[in-house]
Amino acid sequence: MLASLVSVMTLALLSAAPADPKGPTCRSIDGHVACGYQCKSDGQRVRCAQTPQGSCQVIDGQAVCFDPPAYIVRVYGDALPAPECKTIDGQVACGYQCATQFGKVKCARTPSGTCAGRNDEIVCFDPPPEVYAVYGRDTPRVECLGNGVELACGYKCTRGAGKVACTRTPMGVCKSDGMQLTCFDPPAQAFCAWGKTLPAPQCQLSEQQPVCGYGCTKAYSKVACATTPKGLCKVFDTEVNCFDPPSTQDADPACLSLLGLATMEAP
Repeated sequence: MLASLVSVMTLALLSAAPADPKGPTCRSIDGHVACGYQCKSDGQRVRCAQTPQGSCQVIDGQAVCFDPPAYIVRVYGDALPAPECKTIDGQVACGYQCATQFGKVKCARTPSGTCAGRNDEIVCFDPPPEVYAVYGRDTPRVECLGNGVELACGYKCTRGAGKVACTRTPMGVCKSDGMQLTCFDPPAQAFCAWGKTLPAPQCQLSEQQPVCGYGCTKAYSKVACATTPKGLCKVFDTEVNCFDPPSTQDADPACLSLLGLATMEAP
């Protein structure tokens, strides 16, 4: 009898306990229900962040929310910089390094990303997860470069052949021969295997077009390159054949986990 009474009292206390102010909740307005974190209403709609690290606010009469990518949360932890929100002509966007241009607004999704406007367009670029996995909070800020017609953002931005292009990672390379502009980035697994010691790729001309990678080998006028430093290229007859061993076998498990890739189990 006493045990039953204790159980009833425990349930009553639990049901009366206040909800965690930082926990998820649900709000409703005019039959529309939204659930998540830091829910905000602008009088017409309700918006909620989908992660505890997300944020919501009402700007220019609109409820908007922003959630940082999961890998960014893991990299920055409690030191995650606060996002910003900008509005122009009724449009609202939240994130990092926001840019406005001719009634448009866009924001990067990560702290080292950037946005830039040219003509009537806005280009945004964020370093991919493998760059954050290697550099962490010291991930280099990306740049943007234009040529009067096009605008590109990333790393190693290069003008050539009437075009402009950038690499996706600091370890990449862009090469122009005046007719073609080619950019190459090592695969994500290579970043987890070599980290900051990842060697710089090389570029050679193949039938008058730049080809970039590792261990580049030429046969007559054709060049082929491996995509990782341990790759190899061999000439058979008149063709170049390349092979890359799986980089995941040498990769840092924590890095692979950040990228959402499976860790190779030891035999």
